[in-house]
Parts: sequence; structure tokens; C-alpha cells
Amino acid sequence: MSKAHILVVDDEPDIRNILQDILQDEGHSVAQAENAEQARQEFAKQRPDLVLLDIWMPKEDGISVLKKWVESDTLGDTPVIMISGHGTVENAVEAVKLGAYDFLEKPLSTGKLLLCLERGLENASLRQENKRLKTRLQYDSPMISNSDSTQELLRHIQLLGPTDSWVFITGESGTGKHLVARKIHENSPRADSEFVELNLAAMPSESVSQQLFGSEGEDKIVRGSFEQAQGGTLFINEVLGLNMETQNKLLSALQERRFLRLGGTSHIELDVRVIVTTSGSPQDAVSQGRFSEDLYYRLNVIPIQVPSLRQRRKDLPELVDLFIEDIASRNQLDTPEIALDALKTLRGYDWPGNVRQLQNVVQRLIVLNSGRKIENSDVLAALDGDMEIKSKALQLPEYFEGDMREAKEEFEKAYLNHHLNTVDGNVSALAKKVGLERTHLYRKLKSLNITARDAKPS
Repeated sequence: MSKAHILVVDDEPDIRNILQDILQDEGHSVAQAENAEQARQEFAKQRPDLVLLDIWMPKEDGISVLKKWVESDTLGDTPVIMISGHGTVENAVEAVKLGAYDFLEKPLSTGKLLLCLERGLENASLRQENKRLKTRLQYDSPMISNSDSTQELLRHIQLLGPTDSWVFITGESGTGKHLVARKIHENSPRADSEFVELNLAAMPSESVSQQLFGSEGEDKIVRGSFEQAQGGTLFINEVLGLNMETQNKLLSALQERRFLRLGGTSHIELDVRVIVTTSGSPQDAVSQGRFSEDLYYRLNVIPIQVPSLRQRRKDLPELVDLFIEDIASRNQLDTPEIALDALKTLRGYDWPGNVRQLQNVVQRLIVLNSGRKIENSDVLAALDGDMEIKSKALQLPEYFEGDMREAKEEFEKAYLNHHLNTVDGNVSALAKKVGLERTHLYRKLKSLNITARDAKPS
């Protein structure tokens, strides 16, 4: 049985102490409460993995406590086992209808108690694992890494994953910063714990603080992103959107490794890995006073720059194939082929919206061309015929993807071939035109395997 934190709620101290001894012998940690009010306080102080809740208590009974927890959405995946010395079938049915996992009668059998406890914890664990698996399947996308820039990015992910360092990811909108954050999490010791997302770009600024830290009132506890991510990773998207008040609270929480819920009085220990992203310039935000310098340096332990799609054109054919297969499968459509010239146009486009824009364009192409080959004319129509951007991007040579030495060699070859053709293969005229001494030019043409006579008119 996995070791857990269990809350025992019973008005009889002897029962509480006996249960505590039994559970501690099994390796569990135990909190006690003698009434409804204490039960709520202990639950707020540290979320239990399971609750043993007595039905018959003075002032407020266990059924009422369970009902309030359910109505306020406080329980989450925490199973509740009801216990009673005066149990009836009606009590058991009511408790289970409200959401209790099981019902045990006093006097409690140790064997039956431990078996029920084990099954309750396993059930909760399975529900949590199913949630994680659904989330992983939703974002289970491979990192395409044919270009130098993405191979370097993948190397950083592999190096960073096993550490517990906080990561600051920058890059243009649509480049895949979210996917990079998930890959870092999945490559870490926290991979089996929660990956909780807080997207500031889609959230009113006044609700960010409550979403991040949670809140508590008389009868209701709202757990924020920090608590939901305990033991796992908190991913804050577009972190520059935090207002200054929330920035200060976040800085304090990160420095002290603990925080308070809004309206709360008890500190909660912080055990999360923080990964943040922005499509803006954090340095500009700091210099303009929009972002706390202390918070920036606290978060910016390991910086990662995600390349734009323009910087990773070698990845585009494989990305297109991936999107075609995925989108056609999810929409139950026939998988179309794509013509080479259509793929060339896609590769040459400037992609201001990066990978997200490419995915949207591919989806449009599949929906409009299901079951038939995607031609270049289809691509031009899907790109809205923006010839100015396309023609500019298409002129970008492929050697921009290589290292500088190879790029320099390819440029020199293209440059000299171009000007050699303009002078009909006359090396003397070429030397004057490009400003090189003739002997040096001959050596350069030979090293680049350029033959002057090939440029002469027939």
C-alpha cells in the first residue's frame, strides 16, 4: 500500500488514537479532528489523501460535512470512508450518493479497515493517473529536429529535464513553447506528478492572484495552481502579463518556498518546479518597469530560446507530414498526398504565426482537399495569395540552415556563378567585377569546383 496522509474525524478520542496507531504502523501520516470545524481546518492545512469520517458527531454530523465538501468542490480526488457505530442502510446509501467511497461499521475490523483503505487509495491513484494519461495523449507530439536550431533545443531539453531548475522559455508566438515545457516536465523526476498550466494571456488580471494562490473562506477552499501542482510542474504562460502586486506575491512565494491562500492564515509549503514563457522581451519589460527585476532573475535560472519556423525550415516537410496524418485521423478524413511544388511553397513561406499557423493551414488544406492530392494552387489559396511575403521568403537559400563555414562556401559559389554568367565566363572581367586579384580568383574558382567555360555562350 502506498504511504499516504490520512485525516481521521471522530468525536471519540479513543477511536481516533486507535486508528492513528494502526495507520502509523502501516507507515501513513495521520491528522486528527474531533468535530466538523476541526475537520475543515485540518483539511485546509494539508490536503489528505483519504478521510475517515464519523457520521454521528455533536453539533454537525459527518453527512453534513461531506455534503459541504462536495458542494464546494473541496474534495477533488480525495476518497472519504464513512464510519459509524449506529449505521443504517439509509445512512450508507445517502453517504455513497453524496460521493463517499465506502461505509464501515463500528467496531472496526483492522483487516477490513486496511483493505478498504488500500482500495480507496488505489482508486484515487487510478483516477489521477487517467487524468495525466489523457493530458499526455492530448499533447503527445514528437519534437521534429532535422534543423540545427531544433537539435540544439532538443539537447537543452535533455540536459534540463533531469534537473529541478526553473526554466524561462522565450520565443515568438506559435513556436511551440508549451510543447517544450511539457517535454522538459516529461523528462524530469516529476514526470509522474501534475503538469498544471496557468495561461495569463486568456485570464482577466484581477483573477490571476486567486488562480495562482487559491483562496479560503468559512466553508469553501479553492486550491490554486501552486497547490494543484504540488510535487509536479507549474507552467505559467505569458508571465509578463502578471500585474506588479501579483509579481511581488509570486516573488515572495518563490523565495520563501511557501505561500498563503487569499484569505488564509496558514502557510502552505511549496514543492513545485516552475517553468514560465513569454513571446515578448523580458529585458524590455524590466527596463520599462513593467516586470520586477528581482522576479526576472529569480525565474530566469535556465533560459531557453525556441526558434521560429523561419529558423528551422528543414523541419517543415516532416511537420507537414505529421500534421496531415494527425488531422486526417482525428477528423476521420482520407489522408491526402501533397505535391512537391506545394511543399516547396509551404517551405518558402515566411510563417509569421510559426508552427501554430502551419498547423492551421494544413488543417484547412485537408478539410478542403480530403481524398485528393494537395496541389500548389491549393496552398496558394490557403495562404491567401500573399505573394509579397512568399516571394521574399522563397528567396531565402537553403544553406541558411547549415553552419557558417558551409553557408559561406555555398554563398561564394552562388555569388561567383551568378557574376560569371553576366560576363559570359570571362575570368578577367569577373576579377574586375568582384574585386579579386586574378590569380586568387582562379584558386577560388578551383576550390569551389567552378568551371569558367561552362558559363560561356555556346
